Amino acid sequence: MLAVCGLAIGFASLVGRSARAARVMSSRNNLRQVMLGIDNYAAQYNQLPPHTLFDLNGKPAHSWRTLVTPYLAAVDQLYRWDESWDGPYNMRLARGLDVHIDAPPLNEFGEPLIKTMGPYDGPIDYAWPFRTAESDGKSDFHVRYFAIVGNETAWPDDHNITYDDIGDGVTNTIMLAESHLLDAFWSQPIDLRFDQMTFTINDPKGRGISSPRKLGPLVAFADGTVLHLNPEAPQDLVRALLTANGGETIERSQLVRDGWLR
Repeated sequence: MLAVCGLAIGFASLVGRSARAARVMSSRNNLRQVMLGIDNYAAQYNQLPPHTLFDLNGKPAHSWRTLVTPYLAAVDQLYRWDESWDGPYNMRLARGLDVHIDAPPLNEFGEPLIKTMGPYDGPIDYAWPFRTAESDGKSDFHVRYFAIVGNETAWPDDHNITYDDIGDGVTNTIMLAESHLLDAFWSQPIDLRFDQMTFTINDPKGRGISSPRKLGPLVAFADGTVLHLNPEAPQDLVRALLTANGGETIERSQLVRDGWLR
């Protein structure tokens, strides 16, 4: 009887580990999907997307996530560009609530400001590619993947760049990172600012890269590679990986061999 109980416990433990591994893999795939969307955007516009679009008063109005979403999957882009991300219509969209599009608004050329591929059949969870598959107790409609923004990074404030402008190399520059110290809706123009963030992983004293996962937070490099960043990674290494033209000598393959990237 004891042997049977022990076998059952061992099997349950194996199933639990397998389920956790599957969720981690889903989280990695989500981040890969986002990077693919960025690639597709860059292929169409010959430049990487801006991290924020501003209104006429200089107020942050739209996020890069709303720009790349149409390139992620064959879903309707119901976002309204004639109001800010936190306007009444877009806020309902961000919260995963139903919206009404009986009379789509038109731009100055008479073209629809929102695009549908067919009859509206209910709300869409736009946030899913931008979050992990592992629940952290937060609302499903909050994102967990953020751009690292600022003029030192691949997401500068005052201009758009191409992959060729990343002097440190696309294999050595992190564009997106996981964070559970920052809350944002899918459409909310909030990201990790290089000049304000902490470079200590899981630092409770400031906004930075973080994850409750023992493997460490997920990060996406500019070449599309997604890896886990060791929570013990030194600050100077983290900082170097986030700069686009810092001139640091980094070899990602060596960092993998040394265990800083997994």
